Amino acid sequence: MNTMLRRSITLIAVLAIVAVFIVIQTQTGEDNLPTWPTSVPAGKIDFKKNVRPLLIINCLECHNSEDAPANGNLNLETRELAMTTGNNPPILVPGKPDESRLITVLTLEGIHQKAMPPTPDKIWGVRMEILRRWIEEGADWPASVRLVHPREIKEW
Repeated sequence: MNTMLRRSITLIAVLAIVAVFIVIQTQTGEDNLPTWPTSVPAGKIDFKKNVRPLLIINCLECHNSEDAPANGNLNLETRELAMTTGNNPPILVPGKPDESRLITVLTLEGIHQKAMPPTPDKIWGVRMEILRRWIEEGADWPASVRLVHPREIKEW
């Protein structure tokens, strides 16, 4: 499957997942879903609760062990892989969000070749602030937490 077709399918899948969460949020009245938070949490950012869902829904579709070779060799399944894989590791510089490639590629304009995610659905606002603060606080990512492809998520 060519790269453009694969990215189009990925975009459709991600948009469908986001649409489902929006519908669930509307129907249940929840105002702070893990994948679409409406506010930055008070206190220290919790990786499992606040960051993990954002990375899974926005990054793991392409940056997993199977698809990493076609996507900059970056695998974000574990902290160790985030720090050692990719064309320019590390993707995270604990304590320094402005030096972290994760923040750099997420904040590039959508038309930029290296912008991530490569879709119109950019990470901004509350989600970006959560990621920035998490990195600023040291990018704590428990070794026991392995991220999985979005299709494998049963519950957050």
